Amino acid sequence: MTWPLPGMSPRVCQADGICERPPRFQARLEAVNGTQPVRKDAEACAGHLTELVRVLTAWARDHDLTEGELTVLAIDPPLSDSCRLAPADPDRLGMRGFVFSTIRLTE
Repeated sequence: MTWPLPGMSPRVCQADGICERPPRFQARLEAVNGTQPVRKDAEACAGHLTELVRVLTAWARDHDLTEGELTVLAIDPPLSDSCRLAPADPDRLGMRGFVFSTIRLTE
């Protein structure tokens, strides 16, 4: 897997170009590059979660992002567009699950 992730349907795993399983985890990288906030989001099936975390942390390291964190959420399978609910917290836009793990970025 390479970053940036290829554009794919949000209804399938984004960690592998041929995986068509629905995502069960969402990873959100939030860091600061100087004074600019950086945020990357991706979703993966259970079989590709480890690869997703590895690639996102390597991408952060390659871009000298050491102040921040990678949050992994366990999520439900995607809903149809007509059933999507807006998040109550605008700072958590796009997050739809419960926090499974938080990984601090360090040098």
